[in-house]
Amino acid sequence: MSVRGVGIDIVSVDRVERLLQRHGSRFLARCFRPGELPDGADGRRRLDFAAQVAGRWAVKEACLKALGGDVRGIPYRDIEVGRSAGGAPRVVLHGLAAAALAAGGGGTVLASLSHERDAAVGFVVIDR
Repeated sequence: MSVRGVGIDIVSVDRVERLLQRHGSRFLARCFRPGELPDGADGRRRLDFAAQVAGRWAVKEACLKALGGDVRGIPYRDIEVGRSAGGAPRVVLHGLAAAALAAGGGGTVLASLSHERDAAVGFVVIDR
């Protein structure tokens, strides 16, 4: 394995909960692609949904750090965080994020995330 980039980020679940309360669907539409998030209206507690959103957001931030260089113009929506068939986190890059990966020589984006009541963490490695 040849590591091209590494990124880690931690996100407050309470902060995400406040964003959801204040901006709701506008926040989600700005940062996430359709179908990227689990359905928050399926009976789960709102805090559980906020923790899942925070985990995916942490992976997006970690991915930007792993890409390196000037990533200021890359929208969060260009980094899609989902799950593989086995349940492991899966990252698919689109648009400017995919272009940044290609410009840096390409690679495979590997991710891990975890969340608790208060915080979520995302970790990304880009393997050449």
